[in-house]
Amino acid sequence: MVYELYLESVKIKVTRFEQASRLINARELACAVGMAFCQAGLPMPELEPGTDAEEFQKESLAVLEKTSGPGEKLMDAIRGYSRRDEKADEDMIAVLKLAYEDG
Repeated sequence: MVYELYLESVKIKVTRFEQASRLINARELACAVGMAFCQAGLPMPELEPGTDAEEFQKESLAVLEKTSGPGEKLMDAIRGYSRRDEKADEDMIAVLKLAYEDG
């Protein structure tokens, strides 16, 4: 899998449009969360295989909303993630790490 495509997709969604475009899967969510944690100067969040994407979203937002680092469009994209049927896998964890390292 080419993880960099998720990174480019999320960057486009939060920079090129007036409003952030919707994240379409858990890998894009992981990417956005990794970027946001890096921008906020926070350590990369823990993510275990099998974790519900919705739970990861809620836990991440609880931490991120106490900071001022991430851009508002990036936060809007994370808030707007609405898939409730996905679970973390190794690909999602790899995308999280890539996005965090890229910032």
